[in-house]
Amino acid sequence: MTSKDTLTSSVATPWLTPTFNNLVQNSKTGRFAHGLLFTGSAGLGKFKLASRTAKYLLCTNKQESDACGECHSCNLFDAQNHLDFHLLQSESNKAIGIEQVRSLIDSLNERPHLGDNKVVIIKDAQLLTIPAANALLKTLEEPQGNSYLILLARTHHQLMPTLYSRVQHTHIHTPSDEELLSWLAQQQVAVTDKGVLRQFQNCPLVLLNYLNALQSGDASDERRDCVEGLFSLLNRAEMLLDFSQFLASDVESRLQLLFFMFHELHKIKLTGQPLSDDAVYGFALPQLQIWSERVSLKSLRYLCSEILKVRTQLVEHTGLKKELLISALLIKIKNEFKH
Repeated sequence: MTSKDTLTSSVATPWLTPTFNNLVQNSKTGRFAHGLLFTGSAGLGKFKLASRTAKYLLCTNKQESDACGECHSCNLFDAQNHLDFHLLQSESNKAIGIEQVRSLIDSLNERPHLGDNKVVIIKDAQLLTIPAANALLKTLEEPQGNSYLILLARTHHQLMPTLYSRVQHTHIHTPSDEELLSWLAQQQVAVTDKGVLRQFQNCPLVLLNYLNALQSGDASDERRDCVEGLFSLLNRAEMLLDFSQFLASDVESRLQLLFFMFHELHKIKLTGQPLSDDAVYGFALPQLQIWSERVSLKSLRYLCSEILKVRTQLVEHTGLKKELLISALLIKIKNEFKH
């Protein structure tokens, strides 16, 4: 078993506990599905939940509410060396092909090496090709012995309907502001600007990583970088390339950040009121008010739509030329602003 992720972590994830407890209860009552799907935003801990579930299913000395953590099976799992656990994931965001799935099915058809169960986690299940997804259907319909498949994806809409219909779906919701701030405080991280919660859409793990990197000087404040990037774009034509490269280096999150800016510009233009205390760009309100006078509501609606369109294209089709599409988007933005 190999993974870029660490299967166990000392960081508590209390927002996942109710879902895990429900799965344990289902196991005790014989209602545990052989196919599970966990969906939710990146940074919520879907893989952590799937790993904890897999460890529980494989444990040979299950406790009342979790795996024992001490048996031979648990030790092998923690060492990422359990022969009855398989992780199927994409390499460099490429499609998961039928040969990978066939190899997996062959492994599931073998008897368990230890205990009674075999468990598979499929990360980024939306990257399964149609033939690969079809190959999984029979396994989900007629599981071999006690074989369990756990699929992970952002939303269930990303899966083939036939595949989705054969799994038990659980959507992981983000914690509330109060829960998230309390959890961050337990990690010795204080947040005074709620805008950063909105920036990461209340996804705890990715937010914690960012705040730790910011505190240690290993990351810059991307919201301020975005404001400075737009300022440079509107005032110095030669800065288009720099801003384009900044956005292209992390397309998904930074184009989302750009969208937040234009969405909040639209709010200011529409209502004429200051932003709420949890606005992503509340700290830049004076600059946003100046920009709102230079662009029409119609232009803002158009630009919000264009940003989301380009973001979707680049996230779903990784072969596209990122900087070319982003540069074209930035030219549209510049053209919509009045000098």
